[in-house]
Amino acid sequence: MSRPEAPLLDSRPAVGDEIKKDFPLLMAHPELAYLDNAATSQKPEAVLKALDTYYREANSNVHRALYSLAEKSTVAFEDARRTVERFLNASSPREIIFTRGTTEGLNLLAWSLSELLLGEGDIILVSALEHHANFVPWQQAALRKGAELVLIPALEDGTLDMGFLNELDSDGRAAKVKIAALAHISNAFGTVHPVRILAKWSRERDIPLVLDAAQSAPHLPLDAQATGADFLVFSGHKVFGPMGSGVLWGREEWLEKMPPWQTGGEMISSVKPEKSTWNELPYKFEAGTPDVAAAVGLAAALDWMSSHGVERLEARERDLETYAMRKLTEVEGLILYGPRDPYRRRAVYSFNLAGIHSHDVAQYLDKVQVAIRSGHHCAQPAMRLMGIPSTARASLAPYNTPEDIDRLADAVRGVQEYFR
Repeated sequence: MSRPEAPLLDSRPAVGDEIKKDFPLLMAHPELAYLDNAATSQKPEAVLKALDTYYREANSNVHRALYSLAEKSTVAFEDARRTVERFLNASSPREIIFTRGTTEGLNLLAWSLSELLLGEGDIILVSALEHHANFVPWQQAALRKGAELVLIPALEDGTLDMGFLNELDSDGRAAKVKIAALAHISNAFGTVHPVRILAKWSRERDIPLVLDAAQSAPHLPLDAQATGADFLVFSGHKVFGPMGSGVLWGREEWLEKMPPWQTGGEMISSVKPEKSTWNELPYKFEAGTPDVAAAVGLAAALDWMSSHGVERLEARERDLETYAMRKLTEVEGLILYGPRDPYRRRAVYSFNLAGIHSHDVAQYLDKVQVAIRSGHHCAQPAMRLMGIPSTARASLAPYNTPEDIDRLADAVRGVQEYFR
């Protein structure tokens, strides 16, 4: 079955401001076009209220105390875990581990999986387009274990050359691959990677696949089981939740086998001078006092997304993305990176202007209250592949509007005029 053609919009998409009204910061600054959502999202009133209510009415340590306030805190924390379980379609709350964000989750996996699986001469497979958080931890694990980090190469349009998997099979290196890790969506170019292709290849060889969903969790209906991955991580602050919150989902059969990354309180079953044993899942991987408020706030953010309908939010963004692509490609002298096929990219627009540094672009846009990011976006290997040091990057969320995109395009033309 052929997929439908992407709509060619002759005018701005018919989306209103009703979602933006849920976000106090945006309502307090109506002059601001906030287009740095790939870095962090704004927070709806529901999340701010959940954080405030927790600290006002339930703040205490969880799990161990027997008094009623601690029980209230524990219920809030474990209810948040069940909210994440439902959001991801996990099999059990035992598969949901709270972290401080994607980076911590990936470091946990890189250490624990390498201890479990990796030996000298083995291979960790990642892509050439990864965020440093899904690159450096695996690089360091390979160095620590005498293994090799092998990259799935990228093509000029910012997509991956998945034919490389056939090369690994034909030259015999596939047998040495012990771990695979891939971003769902590139934070640098917005590329939606073919996760299921790598998942099928990995599953056939009993290789655990780690999915960095930091950029996909805000934009796609996320079913952990359907991705085919064995592990999935994302950050709360990118899905309208608090900074310092995050989730690691893993298949229970893998988590049971893995050693804990951090040790200390909460994650133990017994401690004796000669030996310690570990708590059951998920607590084996949650050493120390957790950030209960962050978990409660994250759950409130996921509930907010669910209340609006994740599919509805995605449809709204699709309209905005199509409009943004048209408006940006109309700007003469603007070099846009990443795939042009709208079905291969989401929400991220990395670009450069001929003869103008990306930092200058971002600083000029700030003067007209358009907030974007500039730099290498924690993806230096990807930038080198494109032969560029940095880009300007605009990124969307459901609370953005066509007016935000119009202001971006007008401001980019203003940059060109200013530096002419």
